[in-house]
Amino acid sequence: MFTKAFQTFRRHARRPVGRTVLIALAMVIAVAVVFRVVTPFLISTNVVRESIEQSVEQWTGHNATIGGVSTIKFWPEPEVTLTDITIHSDAQGEHKTLATIRELSASFDLMEALLGQPVFEDFRLTEPHVFMSRDKDGRIHWANGGQLSDAMAKAAANGDRQRLDQALDAPIGEVQVQNGIVEITGEKDGGTVRFDAINGVMDWPQLSDTATIRGEAVVRGKKIGVDIHSTQPLLLLDGRSGDFEGTVSADIGFAKFDGLASLTPKGYYSGNAELRASDMPAALRWFGADPRLVDGLQSASVSARLIADRQELRFEELSLGLNNEHASGLLELDTPVSGPSKLSGTLAFDHIDLRRLLIALEPAISRDQHALPSLVSNLDLDIRLSSQAASLAGLQLSDVALGLVSSAQQFRLDILDSDLQPGRMTGRISTFKASGYTQNDVQNVAFRAAIRGVDFAAIAQQLQLKGPIPAAQGSLDILLDVPRPIDQDAWSAAVGTINFQTGSGKLNGIDMQAIRQLATQKPYFTLSDTATGSVEFDSIKATATIRNGIADLQDTEITGRNETIALTGAVPLANTSLALSATITPKDTSQKLNFFIGGAWPTPILWPMNVPTAKPGE
Repeated sequence: MFTKAFQTFRRHARRPVGRTVLIALAMVIAVAVVFRVVTPFLISTNVVRESIEQSVEQWTGHNATIGGVSTIKFWPEPEVTLTDITIHSDAQGEHKTLATIRELSASFDLMEALLGQPVFEDFRLTEPHVFMSRDKDGRIHWANGGQLSDAMAKAAANGDRQRLDQALDAPIGEVQVQNGIVEITGEKDGGTVRFDAINGVMDWPQLSDTATIRGEAVVRGKKIGVDIHSTQPLLLLDGRSGDFEGTVSADIGFAKFDGLASLTPKGYYSGNAELRASDMPAALRWFGADPRLVDGLQSASVSARLIADRQELRFEELSLGLNNEHASGLLELDTPVSGPSKLSGTLAFDHIDLRRLLIALEPAISRDQHALPSLVSNLDLDIRLSSQAASLAGLQLSDVALGLVSSAQQFRLDILDSDLQPGRMTGRISTFKASGYTQNDVQNVAFRAAIRGVDFAAIAQQLQLKGPIPAAQGSLDILLDVPRPIDQDAWSAAVGTINFQTGSGKLNGIDMQAIRQLATQKPYFTLSDTATGSVEFDSIKATATIRNGIADLQDTEITGRNETIALTGAVPLANTSLALSATITPKDTSQKLNFFIGGAWPTPILWPMNVPTAKPGE
């Protein structure tokens, strides 16, 4: 009985409460509907327009003109859309357009709008066109005082974030850009960089907050994607160094940086950087540079710990990729206010193509006006290179150590050491001042090479040399001076010496018995007619003096087991022709043989000068 009475009381007590809640909800909805209906009549479009103009002027310090208010909507949230906005400067009596926006939309708070002081955020800009300038220090100027400039100037670093007085803080929200254009003109050179077809979103809730930008633009005909994140955007905008994480991507390459950065070229940078170019010639063409600067280089990649401050740029923990070659090390680029930049450091390669390296350095070596342009032409170098393996026109070396020094005064490339199994090779290519010229003239190039204890047959096989090659170990010294620029005429004016020596071995491709026989039968024959045999020798020595591009052979002897072959004459360096005299002296009482050797290597022609008497049966 007590339970039934309690249930009856609860049922009657619940009805008034439910009815009260429903009535309250209905009243709230009614007030909201009335508010939404009445609000458009309470908010003046002129107030909105003037507020936007004042807001732009307050933020930028420049004047703003708005053509009209196209729409104001209040559902699902209050938003105003304006058209034909112009931001301009009238300083010193000069009217200068700084930006135009075809259409601008922004959200606002109803209560603040009703009070005649609307605050706008979450902007959408359609077809904005912004004009900026960059001063000689690389700083971008656009705002002229105003709240943004004040916030930039007074923001301070707070760990990896930024600190800003609450009085200067303001909401921004999300900013969307559709089909925008930005032009940046350098005050120093008058050059303009233009970003077209800009589409993206910037998320910056408050001035004091983190800012994120994601979007794309067309620069010089290439679509470029960007993704930028910074916890210190005000420091960056003020030209100071701040937290920066960003990537830039295109079909020709990719760039990424994460660390402290500056928006000025001479600012401070410290962080991890990565750069990849899948098509180097296309990348250089995009930058407006001559693709021949990287002749033969298709792809390149760089990753490093980057530290830069004003005139110094340092690449620590460097990993470098050039086509299929990879290196690691440390590089430092010094860019003084006056004079050429200087690149110094050390690089360790897995493999070096020395021929390609020489091609890249050719302009600095030859100073030929017809040579390909080069990245090193206006760059001083002081670099140490090492490699586990290297190749030079088919020649294979290992454990190579190189030194490279280049400046306006001198070029020098040293092969400090290298293994050329089973021997070793050192060498140098350098420029020097020829006697009789003024102090500033660098007129000649010196080529030096010292090869010790190598197997010349193995070298000939690597280089795919044709003709008789001594199968023996020995040494080769080359000292050659060539006038600049290095061209066909320069080689015809070369001077120097060549010394060649070997121990015992075998000279394949020469049959002495066939030579004696053909000398009695023919007035001349080719060396290939006697290529079925070989000559065993105890030693070979050859000395050549080079004058005017011609090697004059002196003291050249092949000391064989059965005879000695002596050679004298001339060999032009510019081609493979020969003009030699040969004397074959048997160690027995047989008659000497004298030959004139002409034609071209590897199939020279032999003319017997004294024909020996044929033996019976020959």
